[in-house]
Amino acid sequence: MGQAILETGREAEVPYYVEKFYVNLHSVEELCYLFVERAELLDEDIMRRELVQWLDEQCGLSELAHTLSSLMNQNGSTMAFVGAILEYVRLYPPEIINYAEQTVKNNEGLSPLERAKAKADYMLQNRKYFTALGQYHGLLEKIPEADVIFRAKILHNMGVACANLFLFDAAAQRFLEAYEADGSEESLQMHLASLRIKGSEQDYLAYIAAHPEYHSASLQVERQMNRAYGQFEGTDENRMLFTLQVFKEEGSGAGGASVKYYQEIEKLAVELKAAYRDMYH
Repeated sequence: MGQAILETGREAEVPYYVEKFYVNLHSVEELCYLFVERAELLDEDIMRRELVQWLDEQCGLSELAHTLSSLMNQNGSTMAFVGAILEYVRLYPPEIINYAEQTVKNNEGLSPLERAKAKADYMLQNRKYFTALGQYHGLLEKIPEADVIFRAKILHNMGVACANLFLFDAAAQRFLEAYEADGSEESLQMHLASLRIKGSEQDYLAYIAAHPEYHSASLQVERQMNRAYGQFEGTDENRMLFTLQVFKEEGSGAGGASVKYYQEIEKLAVELKAAYRDMYH
């Protein structure tokens, strides 16, 4: 989280860790930023005595802390708690504050399972794929068999997480299960795309031949993949791969070029490893 401009209270010497979002807060401005940016994920978990105490002792906001304590003693809503902080700090204009408050109010009607899915979706959107998969697995065990639509959404998102981890066998299976649950054309196309990427073209064509009912969806997948390939051709990654191929070919008859090829391969590997580490931290 970026450094906020302090206008209310002081910067905390001891940060407040919000376990739900895996983030340390250093000021009430950062808390407000979190509320606005993640309003759709806020629930009663955010109403903690520890947070009120932190605002009082670490941020020097005794008046705000007293208001929040009174609110909690009166069993106030999450919307009222969040709104009290946003309106006290006034970091955002009234329309943004109203939007955040209304979003929190709407989410108060969500079931525990829907809230759990929202948390897992947040992990997925932020590329915490292993964490998201773990949360989705836990959800599957709790969803009633009769709730096929909700189950299909979980299975589809699990497929997305697996695909981003290059686990295309698992992704294909999850997308197929999602499709069989709710008949979603998107899940079917993702199932076919996973198969198309992971296996040989011969195996893929044999699979389509064995499932003529998937023929129309397979045509859509081919169009999308051709479009994606056309977009990839102009990227830096494609130019790097072309350059590496040139180094490799030139290196077949010249030691110096071969050395350059392996140097570039090592450089690219280091960059990819760094990006991979960033993805899960």
